[in-house]
Amino acid sequence: PSLSFFGFRYVEISGLSGGDKLTQESVTANVLHTAFESTGKFTSSHDKLNQLQSNIRRGQIGNFIDIPTDCPQRDERLGWTGDAQVFLPTSCFNYEVHSFWARWLQSVRDEQNEKGEIPHTVPSTPFGYGSPGWADVIVTAPWEVYERTGDIRILRDNYEAMQKWVAVYEGRSEDFIPDLTGWGDWLQPYRKGDNKGDTAQDLIATAYFGRDARIMSWAAAALGKDNDAARYEKLHASIRTAFTNRYFPAGEIHSGADTQTACLMGLGYDLIEEAQRDRVADLLMKKFEEADRHLRTGFLGTPLIAAVFDELGHPDICYELLFKETYPSWFFSINQGATTMWERWNSYSHADGFGDASMNSFNHYAYGAIGQFIYERVAGLSLNPKQPGYKHFFVRPLIGGPLKSARAELETAYGKAVSGWKLQDGKLEMEIVVPPNTTATVEFPNDRESETLSAGSHQFNFDL
Repeated sequence: PSLSFFGFRYVEISGLSGGDKLTQESVTANVLHTAFESTGKFTSSHDKLNQLQSNIRRGQIGNFIDIPTDCPQRDERLGWTGDAQVFLPTSCFNYEVHSFWARWLQSVRDEQNEKGEIPHTVPSTPFGYGSPGWADVIVTAPWEVYERTGDIRILRDNYEAMQKWVAVYEGRSEDFIPDLTGWGDWLQPYRKGDNKGDTAQDLIATAYFGRDARIMSWAAAALGKDNDAARYEKLHASIRTAFTNRYFPAGEIHSGADTQTACLMGLGYDLIEEAQRDRVADLLMKKFEEADRHLRTGFLGTPLIAAVFDELGHPDICYELLFKETYPSWFFSINQGATTMWERWNSYSHADGFGDASMNSFNHYAYGAIGQFIYERVAGLSLNPKQPGYKHFFVRPLIGGPLKSARAELETAYGKAVSGWKLQDGKLEMEIVVPPNTTATVEFPNDRESETLSAGSHQFNFDL
């Protein structure tokens, strides 16, 4: 077929004429994707971490074909909004996808129904509308693209649609707890129930309601809509109180909140009242230990796990999770021969063979959301939401784990930004490139006072 495409890794060729010889030149394979350039690079001293980065990039480029498909090789190939929602920040590090997301968001707006609901897939299909974590892409995506590009137009274009979706939450809530249900924490490993995971559906809805309210307050402020900004900030505070009282009240825990993802959402989206934060952090650690120090998160919880442990002051756990090799982990699939991201943590294993063929994708980028942490904390190239588009950014490398070096570079609107580090003989070397007309604040990994750098190339060498 000339008007179709197929994702594959291996090709079987038969029917050669007698005497014909098959060579590498006999077959040409093309990666079909929307026309965009590579804008970022990451490399490190660890072969498997480099393979993970390669798998993330392959998963992205094989799925960004006019729309962000979930997979290029089976009977779906649909624009699943939840997959896009969790992966978007990582995608912006790898390729120039600003216009790709802006164009697809136009389709998302077009598919929004009269109630303000967003379908599970865009273009829409009979799967339905309004799943928390999926429909929220209409709020999260414009803001995250704005953070990374500084282009205020994407907020202007989507602001009304963003408001309509948040209004759905408001209209479907009682005491700030929405009744919306959907795909849940999709494909959580070792779940007790179905593929939607063990975290309560109303908890996930409330968490995204709160996250969206906070983003709306930021977006309104960026657009100069001060009254809206104040209203949404107040809404977030009300949701935070409701979330804490419902799911983590003093002295007890809601049954649907006794999961890693519930704790991660509460802490990561600032939905735990200050008096309860330490207790929820302790519960997260307990759930981590109960899981034999492995993740127990699906599509929605996984993007939060490294960032939240980092925020809680546990960089050692961040590296432990990132470099773990047993199931479920990122390196587990690499140990089974993966060259792209997989839909499940165990889509295939040497010991057990293939997973359920009815739903088992070998090119599915959602769990590649860890790429954001790899760029921003392993290498240290972190954006500053208060000055979007990398007008000012942070260099915050997380020195540790089994790494001896890591380096990231990114083509920003101002030019190339670089953060790289190398450990050698007890000394740390840091390489930093600040693009023209920007500044960067370096947060050193020892007691050395931070420094703000102007444009140019900078080198630091010191003992750790």
